[in-house]
Amino acid sequence: MDALRAFALLLGIVYHSAESFEPHHDNWAINDCNPSFLLSIFRHASHSFRLEMFFLMAGFFAFMVYHRRGARSFIWGRINRILIPLVVGWFLLFPIVGYVWLWGHSISGRLDLMDVPAEFQSFPPWKLIIGVIVSGEFMGNLFDLLHLWFLHQLLVIYTIVLAVRSVWVRWIDLHERKIHWIDIWFRRLIGSRWRLIIFIIPTMSFLWLMDNWTVDTPRESLIPHMPTTLLYGGFFLLGWFLYRNKDCLDSFICGWIGYLIVAFLLSPLSWALLGLMNNEWAWQNILLKRFVYQLVYSMMMWCYVIGVTGLFMRLFKKENPVWRYIADSSYWLYLIHLPLVVALQVALAPIDWPSFLKFSLILLIVFPILFITYHYLVRSTFIGAQLNGRRYPFEPLIF
Repeated sequence: MDALRAFALLLGIVYHSAESFEPHHDNWAINDCNPSFLLSIFRHASHSFRLEMFFLMAGFFAFMVYHRRGARSFIWGRINRILIPLVVGWFLLFPIVGYVWLWGHSISGRLDLMDVPAEFQSFPPWKLIIGVIVSGEFMGNLFDLLHLWFLHQLLVIYTIVLAVRSVWVRWIDLHERKIHWIDIWFRRLIGSRWRLIIFIIPTMSFLWLMDNWTVDTPRESLIPHMPTTLLYGGFFLLGWFLYRNKDCLDSFICGWIGYLIVAFLLSPLSWALLGLMNNEWAWQNILLKRFVYQLVYSMMMWCYVIGVTGLFMRLFKKENPVWRYIADSSYWLYLIHLPLVVALQVALAPIDWPSFLKFSLILLIVFPILFITYHYLVRSTFIGAQLNGRRYPFEPLIF
């Protein structure tokens, strides 16, 4: 399960590395001169399940830590490992990410998309980001949680789940009889042949409430975005009850190959449907369009979640020192990867090389640098103790 959580985080780095190759992607720092529809399909597919799977794992480990260490230790641990990295990381990363973002928009002549006044567009990016910070706009109209927004979402879900659990234990289920019946129905659900359909129904309901047709990314406000919170909170609760009923994890192994095959087949279909639905000549009924698309999207999401979980349950039954290292490093790698990824994208975007060559080059540069920073700056230091709860003895990195 640790390996699965690490995979979800590392997949996010690969996902962001493909962002600049998305055709007509104005929300990113720069558009590459050679866009790739294959990388666009990859992004669409991975976006459908990577964070859902992460929140499922978060719920799984939250139950374990809460019942092993108690409420006070759990809350203090979440403050140390989630809240403090969110606050400190944001203050450190916002100026750097803002700089490379302005750099990318300056090169591509799109500074107007960032609401930079015409009289300032000739300024170098470093002057522009200093102006943003000095003016205080980074805490106002330009506020953005960056890629750290999922930590804020996680804190919101922790708060809600702990509050509901407190009320449940004190006033509703004093003798744990009702929770016993919930466990029975949960086990029946996980083992049911109809579980995919049952999972899809609430998922489509939450997607219907989103501002976009896929899952929203609430980065621009600290006010909880309820549709996203409901969706990720549902996966969190699934993980929470999976730890209560750990033997149910074996049901994910059954048929995992079939789920992944269906997910792979649905990936280009879902991507094509999204593009088709945006055409005016496609079906005139917008509600029917959205229903059909979100049905396919929800099915793809759950097939990936079940299939990838089953795959990791199958492959990683025993402790693996390599994956132990990767799992420990994955949190740090995800926290700091964005400025480096975007800087490489901006540098390579104007070069007329094949998209997959540039994409591969970004990954080949980014991951070694990130692992080196983890090994020498984090693993055996107070940062490692802050992020992972322990500090390893220092050992030279051997390639």
